[in-house]
Amino acid sequence: MCPLTVCPPCPINKSGAHFLGESLDDVRQWRSMTPGSPRPRRTHAQARAEMREGILRLGREQLETRGAAALSVREIARGLGVASSAVYRHVSSREELLTLLVADTYTDLADRVDAALADIADSSGNTGNTTPPLPTMAHAVRGWAVANPTRWALIYGTPVPGYAAPADTTTMPGTRVMGVFLGIVAGGAGSGTPQDDSPSPSPELTQVLAEGTEELGVVASPRASADAVLAWSSLIGLISAEIFGQLGPELAALGGELLDRWIADTTRRFGLG
Repeated sequence: MCPLTVCPPCPINKSGAHFLGESLDDVRQWRSMTPGSPRPRRTHAQARAEMREGILRLGREQLETRGAAALSVREIARGLGVASSAVYRHVSSREELLTLLVADTYTDLADRVDAALADIADSSGNTGNTTPPLPTMAHAVRGWAVANPTRWALIYGTPVPGYAAPADTTTMPGTRVMGVFLGIVAGGAGSGTPQDDSPSPSPELTQVLAEGTEELGVVASPRASADAVLAWSSLIGLISAEIFGQLGPELAALGGELLDRWIADTTRRFGLG
């Protein structure tokens, strides 16, 4: 598991392919079908994609109404109008259902961030004006969290008692957004002069950081990597404090302004210009 992972990630690959061999195109094809429209003869992969999309949809609904600790595979089967055994062929337990929902949540957040950064890249190419990526990335994360507080709580809130995502399949999706952030702040993207008043990391921390940044494909100094981990943690903490009401109603209403101050401080610390 990536040593820079600060939250339990999820088993889904970076390309967005879901589950056991189904492509994202399969899932999108069935998502796009309008109710009542004639459907072509389905392949086995398409049928599996349709079933699993239904499982995810009802699982998300359960998250909203019952919470992660009370997820029920049998209730999903009832909602789909199929026997429980049909659902258990896709998710064998509540823990596996929870893992799929975590995967879906992390992927949705990462896709939102990627799309926001792609938009400013397209805009910069058309206008010739370069938009700094950090504000776009940070506001995309916060915007997604505000729109999806229950799903944010699933991946960044209190861990579900008795549940642990399988480490050997969870590293890539769980570090997608963090990898983007590290690339922005610690990967030499800035044009200014970074502050260098933080202490140098210990040999032990340096080793862990080196392994993590290599796994994420980011080239950064040990000090920059250590500072980036702290900045990332403060971003997650700030957004969580707003989402979970820990700042009180007055400050929570000013979450966007507080985030702008975090952006300004992080920009200054890393010399992003």
